[in-house]
Amino acid sequence: MRLQPGDGGVAILFAPEEAGVLKQLVTQLVMLLQSHSGTPLDPDPLFASLEIGGSDERPTDPALARLFPNAFADEDDAAQFRQVTEQGLINRKLQDAQLVMGDLDDGSGEERGGLDADPFDDLVDDVDVDSGNPISVNITQDSFLAWARTITALRLAMAARIGLEREEDYDRLIDEDATRGTVLVYDWLAALLEAVLALSAVQSED
Repeated sequence: MRLQPGDGGVAILFAPEEAGVLKQLVTQLVMLLQSHSGTPLDPDPLFASLEIGGSDERPTDPALARLFPNAFADEDDAAQFRQVTEQGLINRKLQDAQLVMGDLDDGSGEERGGLDADPFDDLVDDVDVDSGNPISVNITQDSFLAWARTITALRLAMAARIGLEREEDYDRLIDEDATRGTVLVYDWLAALLEAVLALSAVQSED
């Protein structure tokens, strides 16, 4: 992963394997969000982000529960607030993820593929950052926040799925064969998020 000036923003150069992993993860995030959505995503971005509706219960899926936590300690207050705001939050996360997916498709020159069956399963264990021709993905000032929010959502969902909550969890999970690959991708996403936030700060100063 390298950085260079882009068209109206900054381009991130991904190795093909990196771009493939990120595209898979964002696709799975879209699947996860759609599975919890009560309505199709409205094509009008403003209307979709302000849509009222939602469940009155915290999701049982640990990834969704991490993405949509209770806003209040009191269960009744949390349920009432969720019923009004949850669908709008889902829609905004979907909009962000689809923007990122569009940027990745533009960079790779590929059409958006089909959706995998199991969200956040079968992650690659290692990403070879030096092989193949790099894929340039342009990120502009208008898309920085969507990228930052989507990467954050991915890390929250992945951490919830493998039980990564405290530092001692990290030390244990990185040593286990079953979770090591996911932890490595989680760390790579942290580096990507740091780069996106740094680029956003530089662009804001220009």
